[in-house]
Amino acid sequence: MSVGQGVSMDETVVAPRVRRHDIDWLRVVLFGLLIPFHIAIGVYWTAYGEHLNPNVEEKEEVAGTEDEERNLYTTESVDATSLFLHWMHQWRLAALFMISGMGTAFAFRRRVWTAFSLERVQRLLIPMIFGMWTIGFANSVLTAPWETRGSGLDGFVDVWFEHILWTSMLFWVPIVGKFMLGHLWFLWNLALYSFLLVPLFHVAQTNPQGRLVSVLKTSFDWLNGWGVLLVFPIVLTTVEWALKPWMPGFLGSGYEWMWFLCFFAFGYACMMASEAYYRLLNLRFNAIVGMTFVFTLAFLWLRVQQHADGVPYVDGGWIESGVVPHNLMTLFGCFVHAFHAWCWCILVFALGARYLNHPSPYLAYLNQGVYPFYIVHMPLTFAFLSFSKSIGLEGMVAVVATWILVVLGCWLSFEVLKRSRFTRFLFGIKSLVTPRDPGKAPEVLRS
Repeated sequence: MSVGQGVSMDETVVAPRVRRHDIDWLRVVLFGLLIPFHIAIGVYWTAYGEHLNPNVEEKEEVAGTEDEERNLYTTESVDATSLFLHWMHQWRLAALFMISGMGTAFAFRRRVWTAFSLERVQRLLIPMIFGMWTIGFANSVLTAPWETRGSGLDGFVDVWFEHILWTSMLFWVPIVGKFMLGHLWFLWNLALYSFLLVPLFHVAQTNPQGRLVSVLKTSFDWLNGWGVLLVFPIVLTTVEWALKPWMPGFLGSGYEWMWFLCFFAFGYACMMASEAYYRLLNLRFNAIVGMTFVFTLAFLWLRVQQHADGVPYVDGGWIESGVVPHNLMTLFGCFVHAFHAWCWCILVFALGARYLNHPSPYLAYLNQGVYPFYIVHMPLTFAFLSFSKSIGLEGMVAVVATWILVVLGCWLSFEVLKRSRFTRFLFGIKSLVTPRDPGKAPEVLRS
């Protein structure tokens, strides 16, 4: 485009290109952790039912006798493995939403709001709806009993169309819709956050020297960097104080909806600040490590205390336990929970900035596979957990064996799906940029 030529509303806005390989790598790693996490909670928490848990032996219950061994495999467990899973669960998704906000900041630099919104529909809503109709149905078949009206293929098709009808009607309904979406709730939340904040993105893009951008950039220098390290988690703590007593967090709903929105906005702010943000990570690296260590110990204590008291300090919804709306323990629990998640997110990004900001011939391929791996991994997880159980595997052996099988299944699925333009469209797979078309090289992987 020549100098002075007009820009239409659907054209890309030219902006300097910046490549952050560390964000790309962290996105791949954090989405990659999704697979072993979902496998492990099926084994150690019986998250998908006893019939899929290799650790639970199928045996007839004796009348009047409770099988205490089965009760070990629940989300309330506080053995070392469960505490590890609880620890990972508190910050991994938060970090992914921050990465999505970061990717949004880069994407919006080179797009007007109409082009950005259209891309969100193509990259998030279409894969979500198609996955809800297909992958979601496979999930329901593998995890719960289902019946057909009739027999054979006709009965199967009837139930499938019924699934499509009900999920299409209810996926947008708060809380209920998350059960319709299953693991695809992440795409729905991300789409809502993107559309909700489009006015803010547009203001920042059209006024790069304006007050909003100036505040975002200078905030990372408040109190020589300590301001952001403390203000951001205080915002998260306030959200928890306000919502958590009444709204347990699960599947990105309850208090988590607003909580993850904050992380998404934080990620956007970090990339708008750019140099100031990375300067902060380097300047306060030792402080970040120290804070993370302290709040990790505090979080583990809080989770054990939740188990002892029977009050969901971590999960939320404690008014059902008779605490209305707070006591000192719940107030302190919100503080610890918010700071723990924030510290781990900022530590992960600091480590990424130090050690992962380098290119790799494999990175583009891995980035391309993130969405299809994410979308198809759940039914493969259910199927291979059932297989591991059928051949007598248990514990960590079952987790590792299932993990290997699921990754292989995801990889084969990706290799098939990426070869057709139609399936790439349905699964949100971006085509790799060829050397002949350098002008379209992405500045950072966009979530």
